[in-house]
Amino acid sequence: MVEATVAIRNAVKPFLSRLEAGDTFLVAVSGGADSLALAAALFIEAKPLALTPIAITIDHQLQENSHLQAERVVQQMKELGYVEVITKKVVVSLESGLESGARDARYQALVESVEETKAVKVFLGHTRDDQAETVLLGLARGSGARSLAGMAAEIGIYIRPLLSLTRTETERACKEWDLD
Repeated sequence: MVEATVAIRNAVKPFLSRLEAGDTFLVAVSGGADSLALAAALFIEAKPLALTPIAITIDHQLQENSHLQAERVVQQMKELGYVEVITKKVVVSLESGLESGARDARYQALVESVEETKAVKVFLGHTRDDQAETVLLGLARGSGARSLAGMAAEIGIYIRPLLSLTRTETERACKEWDLD
């Protein structure tokens, strides 16, 4: 094992250890380095704990042939060993803006999938880079001190185990695991 893969695996272990044998959880996978590295680490670490990981990818249908990216993610997850991979197509409302609409549609699809699969948690691949962006965007919007808190590592059903790691580390892990 190499350094980046160890860091990713160590980041997910404490969160997985709080689940019970037999539990099912979801991992949201976009196909980017952050979510691919997360999915790989979760798959490796879940097996000895008798946990069932299910990968899910969301097709926002915002670009022509977006389904091809979803199909690529499904193939990548199958190659990693995932038995179940869900693809959810969503319709994005633009009323509150593209980003907000896409986020709302994505989280709604995740909630529906939790109910359908009886998953106990949803793992998200946000990194320290995403955290910094969230804080800066909040400050730019005038959210003040409230923005400084950023994203929580765990809130409700959502877990973000990579918040202490950088995107560069997830990219290195993907290279080490040969995930392209």
